[in-house]
Amino acid sequence: MSHNKELRFLVAKELRATGSDAQPRIEGYACTWGKQTDIGNFFEVLAPKPFTSLETDEVVCLFNHQDSLILGRSGVNLELSQDDIGLRFVCTLNDSSVARDCYSNLKSGILKECSFQFSVNEGGESWSALPNGKMLRTLTNLKLWDCSVVTTPAYSGTSAAARNIVADDIESRMKSFRDAGDSSGLGAVPFINFGVDKRSEDPFDAVDAANGIISWADGEGDERSADSAVKNRLKAAQGFAFVKGNGEKRSDYLLPHHLVRDGELVHSQMGALRCMMDFKSGKVDVPAESRIAVQHHLEQELGYWFDPAFNGQPDDSELDRSRARMRIALAR
Repeated sequence: MSHNKELRFLVAKELRATGSDAQPRIEGYACTWGKQTDIGNFFEVLAPKPFTSLETDEVVCLFNHQDSLILGRSGVNLELSQDDIGLRFVCTLNDSSVARDCYSNLKSGILKECSFQFSVNEGGESWSALPNGKMLRTLTNLKLWDCSVVTTPAYSGTSAAARNIVADDIESRMKSFRDAGDSSGLGAVPFINFGVDKRSEDPFDAVDAANGIISWADGEGDERSADSAVKNRLKAAQGFAFVKGNGEKRSDYLLPHHLVRDGELVHSQMGALRCMMDFKSGKVDVPAESRIAVQHHLEQELGYWFDPAFNGQPDDSELDRSRARMRIALAR
């Protein structure tokens, strides 16, 4: 039996008007895998290809989730597929007023947001604890009800108002997992922005960085034994991109990319570059189901240094050199 329906809103990836005026289409990704989203009182991530029965004619494409403003139906003029990126949809529009308006507004850029409605199939979610103390909900088996083009999302990703769009019993379900104790491990660690004033371009040694992070978390001296126990696991995990199992020993903590400075974690430019190279080259073994989430984390780390959306950029000449290093890292 499925749980209650839930809604998620996002700026849709590659959402656009295609085709021609004679044969208009809209297409894009209704959602993408592996991106951890702040839902207010918990984080959430979609495991790759979690949707079942996409061929059923129950799935519709709507405008603003209104049944009276239907754009398409699966098996008729709505094509749905799951690839390595996310849930892709292509809707061939008919000659209705809502279809014409939607196509025109998408083409001009007035519309750019998307939403999907789903319910969780039995056993289709798992919970784990994150380094920031919140819970991470991983969605693995879902029923899709609709994907919609929307004018205004019902919540921002970081708004507590998002609680209004989750299942009615989500709080009790999350509590039951927390009280029972999580056995799925820490896994992929979410990106944390420590702030523009907490960054370093110093040389980076992965072994020294890992030992420094764990010693900082446990408040003890530096120990280099891979079998040494880790006491404060959630705090230690903040300096890494992935943690195996429940993080009981130091060797469970993979892909370090931060440094400890003046008693605090800081972003390391060299650490982020080295980490991405190790990840892309396969030097560090990350389970297939966690690779998208880990890559997203590392891309955010690199974006912290090289994306103009972040504050505090290096000067232009250093930026050009850094971008070249980043391209090398991403290519490996």
